Amino acid sequence: MAQKKWQKRSVIAVILFTLLTGGIYGIYFIYTTTNDLNELTDDYRLRPGWTLLFGLITCGLYMFYWWYRINDLVMAAQAQALRPYRSDNRLLFIVLRIFGLSVINMAILQADLNDVYEHLNTEVSGLNTTGDDEWSDY
Repeated sequence: MAQKKWQKRSVIAVILFTLLTGGIYGIYFIYTTTNDLNELTDDYRLRPGWTLLFGLITCGLYMFYWWYRINDLVMAAQAQALRPYRSDNRLLFIVLRIFGLSVINMAILQADLNDVYEHLNTEVSGLNTTGDDEWSDY
């Protein structure tokens, strides 16, 4: 069974698309990020559809919880990809959300995910990044 190739996204593009679309791209970002992290970590506590529905019903208050919990999934993905934890961003995500700067949260989250995805994609493609030549022993 072939493993999935994870889609890296440009951090700058995430910021620009969110600002240019008046936040609509942010809805897509939340949905796809939640879906990707659920699939990657096999942790389905946060469901993309329910996240958007609860965010709408609670006029955005649920998104404080989402920003707090999504960090757990990122840290689990980092552990699964054998990547070092950059930091626990829960408090930072909440503070930036309070001040209406969720676009910065999105940039931080996407940068962390790109690191994980790059490592996982390297494993899937079978590229040898250590510089050792597998054929040198023969």
